[in-house]
Amino acid sequence: MGEIMKTCDFYGEKIEAYTPKELESLKTHGKLAEDLWYHEWQKQGAQTGGTCCGGKALRVWYVGKGKRKPVEMSISRCNWVQGNTPASASVEPALAYLKSKGINAEYYDGWMD
Repeated sequence: MGEIMKTCDFYGEKIEAYTPKELESLKTHGKLAEDLWYHEWQKQGAQTGGTCCGGKALRVWYVGKGKRKPVEMSISRCNWVQGNTPASASVEPALAYLKSKGINAEYYDGWMD
């Protein structure tokens, strides 16, 4: 992305977090990654299965203006399938896309519903 991230203390751990300067770019790339994720899920047969989970997403660390502690922020959401197994099985193209754009995102399996 080219912007400079902010190093934050997160309860004794150093975290590199995105700032408001990167927010628009994160949203844009997050939406493209979400589309890739959805298309990969369809390509794999639009399967259902696994544990019914809410909140499945790709997340990054973000620190808002005037904040000292970073939070995990979702930039791509998996709202098209309830099961976590097909969601996690189809996420790789989205993660690879974000990585190619210099965005350090992680898959979050959500919570059991």
